[in-house]
Amino acid sequence: MDKSPTPGLWREAVLVFLVILVAYGYFSSERDVNINSRLALVKAVVDEGRLEIDSYHSAELYTNDKAFFNGHYYSDKAIGASVLGVAAYYPVRWVYYQMNLHLTPRAFREWVTFLAVSLPAAMLAPFLYLFVRLLNRKRGTAFLVTMGICLGTPLFKYGTAFYGHTLAAVFFFLAFLIWVRIRQKSTAPLFSVFISGFLMGFTLITEYPTAILLFTLSIYIFVTLYGIQQHWNWKIYAALFLGFGVPVLLLALYNLRVYGSPFTVGYLHEADSTFREAHATSFMGINLPNALVMYYMTFHPMLGIFWQSPVLLLGFVGWGFMTSHKEARLEMTFSLVSVLLFISVISGYYMWWGGVAFTPRHLVPILPLFVIPLAFLPERLSPLVLAAVAVSFFQNLLITASAETGLVEFLGSAIKGNLIPLDPGSVVYKIGLPNVINGEMMNNRAVQFPGLEGPKSFIPLLCIEALLVALFFKIKARE
Repeated sequence: MDKSPTPGLWREAVLVFLVILVAYGYFSSERDVNINSRLALVKAVVDEGRLEIDSYHSAELYTNDKAFFNGHYYSDKAIGASVLGVAAYYPVRWVYYQMNLHLTPRAFREWVTFLAVSLPAAMLAPFLYLFVRLLNRKRGTAFLVTMGICLGTPLFKYGTAFYGHTLAAVFFFLAFLIWVRIRQKSTAPLFSVFISGFLMGFTLITEYPTAILLFTLSIYIFVTLYGIQQHWNWKIYAALFLGFGVPVLLLALYNLRVYGSPFTVGYLHEADSTFREAHATSFMGINLPNALVMYYMTFHPMLGIFWQSPVLLLGFVGWGFMTSHKEARLEMTFSLVSVLLFISVISGYYMWWGGVAFTPRHLVPILPLFVIPLAFLPERLSPLVLAAVAVSFFQNLLITASAETGLVEFLGSAIKGNLIPLDPGSVVYKIGLPNVINGEMMNNRAVQFPGLEGPKSFIPLLCIEALLVALFFKIKARE
């Protein structure tokens, strides 16, 4: 774990990045009220130079996920994804203008989603891969584990849509990796510390519930500093808080400009009475943990992440093996506690399933943490890992590719309040598989350009990915 990446490892990592980028960029999720709320803010800032979404919330980007204050409508979402969206949209609009082309609503959504979500999300893959490889694991094992996390979990689905969950997962995990390296090197460069703080701050302003994960990471950071005898170094804390403060200050200035106070958020000014009541009677809609909902979110066949992504179940086996690795027990404790604590907190959310969703999308930020225990699985379990990854990929491919046809009705009939009274079956095979077979699919590049329909639209994707995988295993690499 104390080694550094070699040029050969970086070449491997680049190919891993390309495999994931092609997959994420191949699909583009359609609009929904959550996505529209974030995109409306992007449009308002770039096209109109203001923060109000009055021009979009009831027309081009219809949404009921919005705040209302002093006679104007605003996005009620954390602003992190929209900040990246603004940075992505400016150059796209300029290029279209220079080429005298019309930027259609679909082109706007797809370009901004690819540049602000899919591209950063795919950048997680090479770091997951390097993390496993630097544990002296074979490249086949590292490749398999990385594919399992990036394509065998809801990271796949939410790497194609303009939400904040996948971005928060990327920022949080990269911040953690910086401190893993600090612990390994027994030195804390102030610039690295500053970057980790910046990533932590951006995680928070992208998805507010990640405050729970930042709490556990803060403990990991302090224990790391204590272990390298730097826990009294005030410069390290100053760099950390300075980095953290940059994005948080941006959020505070936004809230001050919109709501007249830096200490508020859009969820406290909901335009929809149902949402407003839910957030007013609890802490941003979160109540005490619910054990039954924890089961729904994890093991229940309808939406459970362990049912949809069995590769994640092997994480618990990996945590067991980590107990015999004294040098990795801190990472074991951090990852396991973070996962369990986050699941328990989200189980108290009044809309735990995430609205119109194939999976409990609020759990996405913890998914990269499963690479930690999976990296410690012994080589003799590789056939089991391969089988779990294959099933996980197949099921998440269906979820990613399927349109939302029938999903609202299915969820509405299955979930009463926040409980599932009857077993309605898996959303993967009740909605995802039938939709794909019947050609009811999210837009993808084969549908969009060659005009392939249904399962046939997977052919170009699988061919390109097969070529990249073959190239990956052909190049010379350090074993």
